[in-house]
Amino acid sequence: MDSPYFAAAAYALLFLRSNLLAPEQVLADTDLSEADLQQRDYVSADKLATMLRNIDAVTDNPGWAARTGAQLGASTHGPLGFAALSAPTLGAALQVMADYHAVRNTSITARLEPAGQHYRFSMQELSNDDQYGFWILQTTLKVLESLIETIIGHPVGENVEISFAYPAPDYAPELESIYGTRCLFDAPHTAISIPRSWQHIPSPLYDEGTYRANIAKCRQIISSQSGDKNPETQVRNLLANHFDEVLSGNLDAGHPPGLEQITEQLHITPRTLIRRLKRANTAYKTLLEEARLRCATTLLQQAHNSVADVGYRLGYRDPANFGRAFRTWTGTTPAAWRRAQR
Repeated sequence: MDSPYFAAAAYALLFLRSNLLAPEQVLADTDLSEADLQQRDYVSADKLATMLRNIDAVTDNPGWAARTGAQLGASTHGPLGFAALSAPTLGAALQVMADYHAVRNTSITARLEPAGQHYRFSMQELSNDDQYGFWILQTTLKVLESLIETIIGHPVGENVEISFAYPAPDYAPELESIYGTRCLFDAPHTAISIPRSWQHIPSPLYDEGTYRANIAKCRQIISSQSGDKNPETQVRNLLANHFDEVLSGNLDAGHPPGLEQITEQLHITPRTLIRRLKRANTAYKTLLEEARLRCATTLLQQAHNSVADVGYRLGYRDPANFGRAFRTWTGTTPAAWRRAQR
């Protein structure tokens, strides 16, 4: 039985064409051909794992999985890569990768969070195949490192920390050479961590239209993966579309859609949506506050926005109400949060 997880067929094609060994050897025991991969959008994690085992059994190139990550250009990642590259800042680019990674690989969960003086992009691989997971995470970490270097315009050097929640392999020194920085093993997280101040570095490739258009494409893909039946995903997408209008400077965006407006768009009753979200251990108000907070922190990072302006654009006509809501979300005021970020 195939794994419930899958990855972009473009990734499988890259491993196939990496010259690590002959294509027919890479595809042994997968029931796949190169033509199959060219016609597919995705390949199951089981079949990709077989391909990677075939490579590892023959190649004498230690660190091959990490090296392959360096070959994954933006076009290989589709709208996910284009959204990340066109994001306004490095922090926004990494947030795109954390939020929408399932567009290209569903067996990884990702989270971007502050960790002391660093911003940590941590990941976990879900297939329960530790060998496959270790290879995929090596590749993904190199993809993230390459994205960071593209935005900052130089190698990351020792400013960035790579960690693995896996024992050190025999080729650990080779991995450190590939990443160009020290690697930690048997760590609590598999992660790449950047200095916290780097999150505000502007991207030289920033383009608002490209960024928003590809974010919308990522949402559509994730929604189609769930068959448009996941109520949490549906509500998140509708709220995200509204707040994208706010972030793009549309002063006529108005109040975010309420529960009844959401259910009208989903063609269900408010009671049905409430029940479905409850089964998913969430609620409309929770999802709305998460979307508002994300939009608020993005706007607060833009120096030209006053706190009152941010509150107004989020639908708060009274700045005091916005201040109270923000304190509930974060434990601090909008002004204090902004000062801490700087």
